[in-house]
Amino acid sequence: MYTVTLCYNQQYGYVSYDEATKKATVVLADPVAKKAVEDFLARPLELELATGSTIRDFSRERLEPLASLENFKNCLTRLWGETEVMVEWSLPPEVAMEQ
Repeated sequence: MYTVTLCYNQQYGYVSYDEATKKATVVLADPVAKKAVEDFLARPLELELATGSTIRDFSRERLEPLASLENFKNCLTRLWGETEVMVEWSLPPEVAMEQ
């Protein structure tokens, strides 16, 4: 299970991705923010991804967020812009939930 901390309106939660079932579980106190994240993860996303050997090589890719762990991580990088829910990459979920 891969889990990262989420933050919305100064309230912490998390999202977990299960590679075996290709499903995500979103835990956020705000029901509107929770639904926004769930909806975001349920639809394909088009991203410019680094694909070459230099920092200038990108290609446009269509990703299903829950198709793989790599897709999940890449799509989460766009979560804030789409939902205003922030991914707290450096804050372990167990620490965030203690606050």
